[in-house]
Amino acid sequence: MGLVRYAVPLLLLVYFVARSTRQRVFLLGIPFLMYMSSSVFFENVKLFWVPARLTPSDLVMLWLVITWVITFDLLLPPYRRVEQRPKLFGPALSSPEEFVLMGIILLAVLQVALTTVRYGGPGASLTEAKAFVYLFAGYFLLRGMLCRAGRQDTLDLIRSLVLVNTLAALLFIAHQGLHLPIYIATEYQTITFMGQRITRSFYFMPQLLSLAIAYVFARRTWSVFWVGVVLVTLAALWVSYTRSLVVIAVAELVVVLGVRLFKARQGNIVVRRVVTLALIVLIFGVVAYTVLPVQSHYFLSRVGMATSSGSVTGDPDLRNRIDKLKTIYSWIGTDGRYVGEGFVSSAEDPTVADVKIMSSDLVWVPVLYRFGLAGVALVVLLYATMGWRAARLSLTGEDDAEFLGLILLGAVVGTFLESFVSWTFLNPARYPLGLWVFAFVAAEACRRRAELAEAPVPAPPGTRSREAARA
Repeated sequence: MGLVRYAVPLLLLVYFVARSTRQRVFLLGIPFLMYMSSSVFFENVKLFWVPARLTPSDLVMLWLVITWVITFDLLLPPYRRVEQRPKLFGPALSSPEEFVLMGIILLAVLQVALTTVRYGGPGASLTEAKAFVYLFAGYFLLRGMLCRAGRQDTLDLIRSLVLVNTLAALLFIAHQGLHLPIYIATEYQTITFMGQRITRSFYFMPQLLSLAIAYVFARRTWSVFWVGVVLVTLAALWVSYTRSLVVIAVAELVVVLGVRLFKARQGNIVVRRVVTLALIVLIFGVVAYTVLPVQSHYFLSRVGMATSSGSVTGDPDLRNRIDKLKTIYSWIGTDGRYVGEGFVSSAEDPTVADVKIMSSDLVWVPVLYRFGLAGVALVVLLYATMGWRAARLSLTGEDDAEFLGLILLGAVVGTFLESFVSWTFLNPARYPLGLWVFAFVAAEACRRRAELAEAPVPAPPGTRSREAARA
């Protein structure tokens, strides 16, 4: 197993670097491998984790900047670059979705200023705000690189990321489902169920499940290979014993198929996909109960625990998250209800340490604490407008444009739902890639605007006949 732990990340690194010689956007595979980290053993590639005094988030930011510099040939003199005057962060912002993002950025800047005035000295507030600095800087770096890439290059990159996630899912299934010693990390929960040891961990589980689900559901056709990817992804959801991931998968399926129903001549695709999925779920259920009977009973017992509570809000995990939001709401008080407490440190307010602990279960905890109700409203609006943009891209596009729009729509929906059970875009280990799905949406919107601007304007009715008469 030791050989596997070092061979897998090295082979993946070689693959992305080799592809980048022909498709420059594949350089983004490096920061995304850092994003996946333990799930593909990338922490074993020490080159990307030095100097050790820096945090993982610092190092992801460093390599994202390096990737951006190489992508735009910024180390070369202008006359030797592919583009002498490249748009380093992409074209003009898209309305309304990126204007909402700018509103969040302005709110963050305002909170840095207010915190500095309240407590004196900008050092502590800027340190606490570093997460959001990385978040926004990473977004614009990604946006610039993705806008430079073509649509086919972007789809190829997403396909490769989905396949890497599928490999991570296979390793995860072998470790957590079959109890093979794949990963060294200790699981955060170990229980005994029906006389067998059950482990749960999110540290090394596949990190791009929402993207993988969206990708396979958005495909027009499924070959035997892609049916296999669907089965592996479903199995990874199953052995994670996480009910929310099943809900996310169902929501993405409903959204993707719902958009297809709005488009002409795609009803047959919807029917075919539903029938195929029903057969896959049936086969998967039989196999899961045969190969992993105890694990299957355990997962269904968790589902039963949620449904036996009498109502959705009666679920213990959901009640716990609601209580955390109520606690944060009481902590910010009347004065901070609308704009939050800003970027105070734990030395200035002891509750900050508790906020950071609670954030892993619910990203809305730090959003509410830092930015108040105004921040929560803006982030919800950001998801809504980005989802709206992705839906428009899929409805107005054809072939690859439609496919990419559907993938991004599913991913936006999936990451939004995931925000209620995880810290998603505020994961401390990967702040710079926290808004990756929004950067993909913005880049495709830029491409679509460029295509519409270059499209020939149709001549008014009768123009051709008059010109022919003159001839």
